[in-house]
Parts: sequence; C-alpha cells; structure tokens
Amino acid sequence: MSTIGAPADGLRSIHRSIPPYLSMLVLLGVAACAPSEESVQLEEGAEAVGAKSADKTPVVNVDRSLIITDLPTLEAKDSRGNFIFSLERVLNQLAATSGPNPGGLDAAKLYQRIFDTNNTKAGGFVPDGQHCDDQKDAIGRAVLNGVPIDCPRQEGALADLSKHNPFCSGPGCDPYTPLALVNRFDLAPSNGQNCGQYRMIFAKGFQRSPLETAGNQLIGNRNLLIFESVLPNPKPHQGLKGCSKLVQFWAGLTEMNDAAKRAEELDRFFFKGVGGFAAALRWEHFSGDWDPQTGEFLSGQIRANQFLNDQAGGGLGQPWQLREYHLRRSCSGNGPKQNCKPDVRMDPTLVNPDARLFDDTNLSALALSFRDPNNPKGFISQIPELARADLNRLNMNKLGREYNSGQSTSQPSLVAGGPPVVNDTNYSLFFNANGAFAQRIQTKLNAIKSTLTPTQIVRRAQSQACGGCHQLSSSTASIFGGNAQANQIGGGFVWPDLAPGPEIAPGVRPLAFVQVSDAVLVPLATGVNCNTACTAEPATCQCAWAVSPALLNGFLPYRRDNMLEYLKGLVPGNSPPGRDRDDDGDSGGHDPGF
Repeated sequence: MSTIGAPADGLRSIHRSIPPYLSMLVLLGVAACAPSEESVQLEEGAEAVGAKSADKTPVVNVDRSLIITDLPTLEAKDSRGNFIFSLERVLNQLAATSGPNPGGLDAAKLYQRIFDTNNTKAGGFVPDGQHCDDQKDAIGRAVLNGVPIDCPRQEGALADLSKHNPFCSGPGCDPYTPLALVNRFDLAPSNGQNCGQYRMIFAKGFQRSPLETAGNQLIGNRNLLIFESVLPNPKPHQGLKGCSKLVQFWAGLTEMNDAAKRAEELDRFFFKGVGGFAAALRWEHFSGDWDPQTGEFLSGQIRANQFLNDQAGGGLGQPWQLREYHLRRSCSGNGPKQNCKPDVRMDPTLVNPDARLFDDTNLSALALSFRDPNNPKGFISQIPELARADLNRLNMNKLGREYNSGQSTSQPSLVAGGPPVVNDTNYSLFFNANGAFAQRIQTKLNAIKSTLTPTQIVRRAQSQACGGCHQLSSSTASIFGGNAQANQIGGGFVWPDLAPGPEIAPGVRPLAFVQVSDAVLVPLATGVNCNTACTAEPATCQCAWAVSPALLNGFLPYRRDNMLEYLKGLVPGNSPPGRDRDDDGDSGGHDPGF
C-alpha cells in the first residue's frame, strides 16, 4: 500500500527511525533547497513561465508558486515599515470593500463579528450580529442547518477585544502570524466558471505571536484563520483559458529569487489585483455564493480551525473544531431606497455531512434521503467520485448541501468529566459495515466494478470532511478518539499524515492538527537556528513553517503538474488548457483547508 507519491512502508520507516519533526525537516529541506519531484528550481538563464518563447519548458517551484511559507516573504514590510501580510491589514481591506454602508466596520469590529457568532445572543458582544442560538430545534437545542451545534463555543471569548486583542503583543493580546499564502488554481472547475481559490493562513498566539515564540507550543490555546478567496473568471466565455494571466502570474514567481520582490508581487495580487483580476481580498469573494445550476462556487469563505481548549486560559475545554464563515450584505428596502449593510454569518461547513446520517438506526427523513440509492444528491450518488484511483481527485462535492453539519469536530475523545463527546465527523463510529446502508454501498461498488469495500468508501468520505482531513483520517486519529485504521482507505492507498505540532516531550512532536504547522519552523539553509534567529530578524531568516507529508508527497506535486499542463496548453499549437472531464463535466478535486 502507498501514500500519495511515496511508499507507505518507506514513509513509516522514516518516522520510526527518527522523530517526526526531524523527518519533516528532511522532507521540507528537499523541497526547499534542491531540484526534486516536489520542487523544480528555475535553471540559471531560463525564462519565466509564460514567457513568449514557445520552446522553453515551463517550470514551477512549489515553494514560490503554490504554497509560500518562508519567513522572508511572509514577514516582508512595505516602504513605511508595515508588515505586508498582517491580519489587521487583511481585515481592514475586507471591511473597506464591504459596500457603501459599512457602518464603521474596521478590522477589529470584523474580527469581533466573526467570533461573536460562537456566543449566545445573551452572552454576545454585537447586538445586531448572528449568534449560535439564533436557530433552535423543537427541544430548544441550538442548531445550524437543522443539526445541533456547540453553543456557546469557547472561541466566542475572542470577541471580547479587551481581553483578546488580535493586533498587539503583551497582556490581553492574541497576536496572529501569517503561516502561508496558497495558490489553489487546481480547484478551478472544468467549465472555467471561476479561476480557483487563493488563500491566506494565520495562526494565533497567546500574548506573543507564534513567530515571536518560534512556534506556538501551547497545545490547548490556538486558533487558525484561513481566508479562502474564490476569484471569478473575467472572461468566462473563454472557459479556463480566461484564467491564463492569473496562472502565469503565480508561475512567474518561480523565477524571482528576491523574497522582497515576491512579497511585492503577492501584495499586488491579494490587495490590488493583477492581470485584469480584482484583488483577491475583497468582501464579495467570501460570500459563499454558488451556482445552483452547475454547483460551482461563485465566491469563497473564511474557515477557522478552533482549539481554544485550555480551561486555565479561559477556554471551556471543548474539542478541537472547524467552522465556516461568510461575508454577506444584508439589505432592506427596494430601488433607490434600498439600504445594505455588511453581515457576517457562520454557515454550515461545506462537504461535511453529519456523522449520524451514516447510522442505519437514524430514521429521520434527512438520514433516509442521505442513504437513498435513488437520490441524485445523496451519498450513494457520490461513490464513483470517492472510488477514484487518484487521491488528489477524490471528492463528494455534489453531495446535497442539506446534509452539511454546522461544525466539524476533529477531536471527539475528551477527558473523563469534561464536556460531552462530539462525534459529528467521526463517520466510522456510526457506520455499520454489516448494515443495510453498507449493502447499498456495495451494490453501487459492484455496479461500477470497484474492488473497494463500503468501509473504505466511508473512510474516504471522512477524509474529505474538515475533521477528517485535519485529524480523523490520519495515522494518529486514535489519539483523539478516531478509528485507528481510518487512514487505510483501500485501492493501495493510505491517507497521508499531518504537520508536526507542539513539543509534548523533549524531541517528541506528534503529527497532529494541521497541514501547515503553527508550532515548527524549519531551516531553508544549513546552520540556521530557527528557534533564535527568526524571532529577531524574521524578514532575513532562512526558515519556513513546516508543512505536512500530505502536502509534500502528494497534493503539491499534483497541483504543480496541473499548472504545468495548463501552461503548456497556452503555447500555440498545443491543446487548449482544460481538465480531464468526467461524465458530469466535473474535474473533481480534494478541497482541504490548506
């Protein structure tokens, strides 16, 4: 069996022979410092990708054109000495583009509105904002999309800016550090309705930022914000070819050896716009809108990886959980008298069906429709996509949105005496491999001539949900209450592992929580000590935030190859850019939060 792009036994032997965080140094060192399968460096004298010469083979360096985690780029400053990629600047940019009636919205108020959705209305800080108990079921439980949710949620405390100011360091502060800038052109649909997603990942510290402490080592006091902008195609009549200038922009970063120059270009992309595209960071690019006819996204979202668990630090001891937020405009009146104001909404977490739907004993109308083999939006209809022999293209993207949960819990197992156990993404717990639902899955597998088992299909489904991608589909899933075999997903594949987390003992860092680590910095040059040099001079420090084996060995090479094929298709005489289309015209593709 194998992980994506690497023998499973070989990867596990690395983990057995050296500590997990050292194996990550080895892997990232390959990607960052030398030509390899993961990182193709531009040869001296070669032209930039997208250059006019048609006889040059395009090259893409994943560390410059797909996922930027190096400190010299992320911590670059503008001519006035301000950090280019700060959370405050991102939020201010979004507030400034929220519409003609922002109502005094700024970075702090936007941050407060996002996390106040985790509070009850009685315990909230924004009277006219959304709160987690706005919707209740027949017995008075807080629900979202009809599914019970934790309410209040401990991250609601972040809305108290007097105790959790995200833009300062010191007592009462929760400063954030940028971890990554991410190019997800691979998520552009085959019809070119949009040009993919473009992401910024930030991690919270406690009184000092993760950068100031050379990695957040507080295992129970963390929070990550992921801004996932979907860029519309300015030339939709051209299909995917209309995205060409955007792809050429990102590919062109490969040739830029100066981190400050790359930062300038990425500043243009995210805050100003390039090649006829609007700035990625605009309010309307995070509304969550989608086309009900094609099922494709028209806009993106903000996701939070929430783990403010430490009860000593004010948390409620609740499990690690992921939630999704959208930026909308709430309007009243019509025509010239219409009045619109910015609105922040916590919405159901996409592609995250509630685990209880997999339970044969759940006879609710929703669960029955979910398991109905004749339902074109039910789970059985997604089996051909989940049974793919390419882990980069596994998906259940066409699953009906009515099945999505309001949250996705990555840590269902909690200490005795703590809050109730939450299993909303722990599919294996509810699925009966010998039940009627399993038999229906097997019937569909037989029809498509797949040798996978129903259990493996359910495990693959779990890998697509936030809680699965971020923990419950990994080799360490059992540590947090998941199934010890959850990463055994059949077809000769093992779902790959996560990035190293905080040090729980000298030299011991479990591979847990995230795909881009907020706890570990790794050197990009020989002799660099990331634990000391980077806290003083981050803009010149040759270190980067560690990334997961899943990214290094599988997802990034796939995304690189996807870009290269597209760029080759732009050369006259070659096939036009496109995707391998399925019967339904969908290109498929895994959409984890990284």
